[in-house]
Amino acid sequence: MTSNDLSLNISVVIVSYNSEKFLEKNLRSLVHQTVQFNRIVVVDNHSSDDSLRIIQSFREEKDNIHIIPLSHNCGYAGAANIGIKHVYSHPGSRSHLLLVANSDIILDENFNARVKQKFREDTDIAMLSPLILRFDEKTVDSAGQACSITLHPSETGFNQPVDAVDIKEKRVFSVCGAATVFNQRALEQLKIDCEYYDEDFFMFWEDFDIGWRANLLGLKILFYPEAVVYHYRSGTLKKNFFSRFSLALARPSFIKYHLIKNRYLTLIKNFRFKKNYWSIPFIFLKDIIWVTLLTISSPKIIIPLMKSKKYIKRAIRKRKQICERIRLRAIATKTDCQQPI
Repeated sequence: MTSNDLSLNISVVIVSYNSEKFLEKNLRSLVHQTVQFNRIVVVDNHSSDDSLRIIQSFREEKDNIHIIPLSHNCGYAGAANIGIKHVYSHPGSRSHLLLVANSDIILDENFNARVKQKFREDTDIAMLSPLILRFDEKTVDSAGQACSITLHPSETGFNQPVDAVDIKEKRVFSVCGAATVFNQRALEQLKIDCEYYDEDFFMFWEDFDIGWRANLLGLKILFYPEAVVYHYRSGTLKKNFFSRFSLALARPSFIKYHLIKNRYLTLIKNFRFKKNYWSIPFIFLKDIIWVTLLTISSPKIIIPLMKSKKYIKRAIRKRKQICERIRLRAIATKTDCQQPI
């Protein structure tokens, strides 16, 4: 293996919670890559099912699998951060690329090989979005995230037959959290308050938030359809315009709370009036409907939402840090442009 190959080692962090029905196929797809992962880190969010036993059985076969069992459920964002820090704090880790993914995904066997090749070809990529298909291998789950007119995440091609979607390599706004590949250098640029993903989010919106932050910092996010992932998603999700509303309304109350809370934490941190002012009337109209439906269906979330002051304060502080990061980047870019050729 050349030194260039070493610099492009890839590791993976899997966040798992009560995932026993997915883990065996998930881990098998990780260990059977044509180009092996440097480290496979599975962070278990205090599962109460048989998840740990399944992970341990693979650990006994492959010494590059590392299990981090947590004593409580700290959410997707917190668990992902623990896994990321584990990878890069290990003395033997030389991974330049990192896949952060759900436990209900299966990788195509050539995923690593294709991802590494793309990062060799384009060293400016900060985040890479694979083509994410459902388990039927015919339906698109995500071909990269777009930012809608209401500043909500929009999965390109969501629920559509793969043949009906324009599948081509392109820059996108963000990456679906089911499977995101990061350049290590970009991850460090995205860190705020010693966190990669915002742990105040617990779950939901953390992928869109980090993608929006990457956009504000001028980092390149690429959809690369040659890298393929299969994702479970909800098998009962209806294929119509209201499918996302239907799914949100069917969620438990605590998830509806995080959906609403995280929506506004994302806006507080990333909304920029000069860039996004045109979205204000659309945000207003959609959010009245969206928030009303969620709160009417679960009125007990109103009180915890009213007690979210501490999260708002932290979001404002993080916004200031992002603004300062943008300012410093602009100065550095301007300085680079003024250098003599």
